[in-house]
Amino acid sequence: MAIVLNSEAGNTSSVNNEMLFVAYEATKATDPVTYVDYSYVCDVYVDSVFIERLIARPDPEFNRGIFDVSRALQPYCTYGFDASGNVVDYTARVAYQLKFGEQYGGTLYTNLLVDSSDRYAFKTYALRPFTSSAIITNGKASNMPTTVNWHKKDWLLLSYFSNVSGISDLNIDYHNSAGSNYHNEAVANSGDVSNLIRQVNLGNLLYSLTSAEYLLITGAGVTQRVNLLCSPKYTPHLLVWLNPFGAYDSQTFGMVSKKTIELTKKDYQRLNYRINASGEVSYEADNVYYGGKKGFATNGKTRLSMTSHLLNESEYTWLADLFISPEVYILLDTGKFLPVTIGQNTYEFKSYKNSRLSPLQFDVEFTDGFNSQYL
Repeated sequence: MAIVLNSEAGNTSSVNNEMLFVAYEATKATDPVTYVDYSYVCDVYVDSVFIERLIARPDPEFNRGIFDVSRALQPYCTYGFDASGNVVDYTARVAYQLKFGEQYGGTLYTNLLVDSSDRYAFKTYALRPFTSSAIITNGKASNMPTTVNWHKKDWLLLSYFSNVSGISDLNIDYHNSAGSNYHNEAVANSGDVSNLIRQVNLGNLLYSLTSAEYLLITGAGVTQRVNLLCSPKYTPHLLVWLNPFGAYDSQTFGMVSKKTIELTKKDYQRLNYRINASGEVSYEADNVYYGGKKGFATNGKTRLSMTSHLLNESEYTWLADLFISPEVYILLDTGKFLPVTIGQNTYEFKSYKNSRLSPLQFDVEFTDGFNSQYL
């Protein structure tokens, strides 16, 4: 018999969910005596380049080979932010191919069942992000509310998606405190490209922040108002996270923040004395005593406790994506992004009808390693 697929992951699958393929060989997988140590093999290719070989033993109940290819594909989905420019274009999906084979008796047999065309997966974590009735169609690739408050910081990300060719330009109007439109910026369309996410960094387009009270952004299926908050008393911190649509959202947190460091150390103690070739005893060298403890294998976990501004109801709902997201980054003073995790937080789903809204408080955790001496 030949290998057949009983189940396949759809072309709208998310690389942050399971992407299961179930293979079956009716003769060999059920005859462990003739076909010793039988296993299914799945070779994964991205853009026709081999990236990983997966091996699965037949499951004990139905003798199928079950493969989850999502982990292999995750590193091949591109990032959507770049400090060097105002606009980043990247595909919302990754093309891949599968080739199934088998091994038994110490011999590998590959390419027994080969994809004739590309399969696709999206960098999202929604269960079914893009279907025939797509969640977004030529529109904003974000749950960001139509009105959002923003501390004056260099980064302000806005994303929109095109699942067909042809998307319109973005128009940005800058309004002063009197409501007058005193400046305009335009973000040009990148061309007729489908399955593309455009990530616009509005922070690099801000014009005369001292006069701008708010921004109105229209076009490409987007209607967005950004209220620019007054300069914060504390240094604002910027977080960027992967949203359910495969794009990246960002927000500044400019209220009080506190940093703590949690250290884990191992140490050892040396003898208080040494002897030389003549047998003379000494207790120090160059004004440093031999005795005492020295540390090695020191690791420090840095925890930054952050507080949001007072949120409106739609902002509060939107920031749930931050706490759920599998990818979160903090912008460092170096201008580079560092992957972090969200730790302890006060988030719970609230609304004006049911409970009073309040600022969010949460911990951002990242690790620094200090290697003095490993024994």
